[in-house]
Amino acid sequence: MTDMQTPDGSPPDESAKTSWVMREPKERAEGEEANNPLGLVFLLGLLAMVWYFAGLASFVFVIGLIVMIFLHELGHFATAKWTGMKSTQFFLGFGPRIWSFRRGEVEYGLRMIPAGAFVRIIGMNNLDPVEDPADAPRAYSNKSYPRRMLVITAGSLMHFIQAVLLFVVASSVIGTEDPDSSWDIAAISGLETGEVPALDANLAPGDTIVSADGVSTTNFDVLREVLQPKANEPVTLVVRKADGQIEEATVTLVELERSDGSVVGFLGIAPSFDGRIRESPMAGVRDFGGAMKAGLTAIPQFLSPSSFVNLGSLLFEGGEQVAITSDEAAERPISMVGAVRIAGSEDVDWLGRVVILAFINVFVGLVNLLPLLPLDGGHAAVATYERFRSFFTDRPYQADVAKLLPITYGVVAILAFLFLSTIWLDITRPIG
Repeated sequence: MTDMQTPDGSPPDESAKTSWVMREPKERAEGEEANNPLGLVFLLGLLAMVWYFAGLASFVFVIGLIVMIFLHELGHFATAKWTGMKSTQFFLGFGPRIWSFRRGEVEYGLRMIPAGAFVRIIGMNNLDPVEDPADAPRAYSNKSYPRRMLVITAGSLMHFIQAVLLFVVASSVIGTEDPDSSWDIAAISGLETGEVPALDANLAPGDTIVSADGVSTTNFDVLREVLQPKANEPVTLVVRKADGQIEEATVTLVELERSDGSVVGFLGIAPSFDGRIRESPMAGVRDFGGAMKAGLTAIPQFLSPSSFVNLGSLLFEGGEQVAITSDEAAERPISMVGAVRIAGSEDVDWLGRVVILAFINVFVGLVNLLPLLPLDGGHAAVATYERFRSFFTDRPYQADVAKLLPITYGVVAILAFLFLSTIWLDITRPIG
């Protein structure tokens, strides 16, 4: 480290020796083995296990998450190249290198831990010294403020672009179900108490309710209007079974309390409609705007003390594995494991999976913009501070990032806690 220089040519800060939280993995040394067949088998095995145990829908959703992460880093990489910065690594995953190849000055590859990705851009700050003085003009820290802001926010911009495209696919290609079209039962579900009147009526997926108390229910909205006022009352249903047989059943509906405090009759079915409504691409843009608003509201809740208290109480609860269904418990954050499980559920169709992936892109894009190192927003905040301070000096000002390391370590600890605890809970106490 003694022969290295910072982007402005000054000696590196000694704290750089211990600032592991701000450094990317080392580049491959000359002659170092680049490929680890066992590691590659491990990653492919993980994907195969997802397909085998969780099903095709979960596997496709996982591929969607991988593409999301790849495009995030591609945003950083492409804009760095375009603005004249030097990138030396582009990796999916963290930890030990399992496969890589070099093209020009960049090493591309895979690493063992599938928990993200990174692009290595030289000279990100004073704790990231440039080894070759000839590369100093290409260092991130020596580029103009607009170029640095473009590069550091490009990851989140890619998330937002993906979200817009996914919402457009959802609204204009897949389309929403048409409630005025013919329908049948897609799924049976119950209350937290376990009461499922639909099972008492011998209903099953694929069945269609022809009438309720003598009222034709070929339109599902009509069925809802008939059932909702009849909590704790018997209802006579005429049902066309999936095999075409006609049956009649009388069932007593149970009470369902809605968020506004009102009580309605509950049967316990979810419909599937034959027809779909497809809107213009502008509908997808509108949905993206709604998702951005929801994300900006959700982030403070996600990082609130109550969220951590809820996580902690669930972590230390004893007992066997159980699905969490109460509104209070379901407010806790979920991990990517939980998102994959929900997206792979039979109760979620492909429209729902596309929308879930779009919302994940919005949320991850917004979280990355939080002004805290080592998140992208933290680098943007440092660049903005340096720009402001440069107005009062006769040379470009460079912040001492070492002073931010205690806060950075705290952010990393919080993110690690959220990452590990939500994965553990999504395995042992999934939200159902």
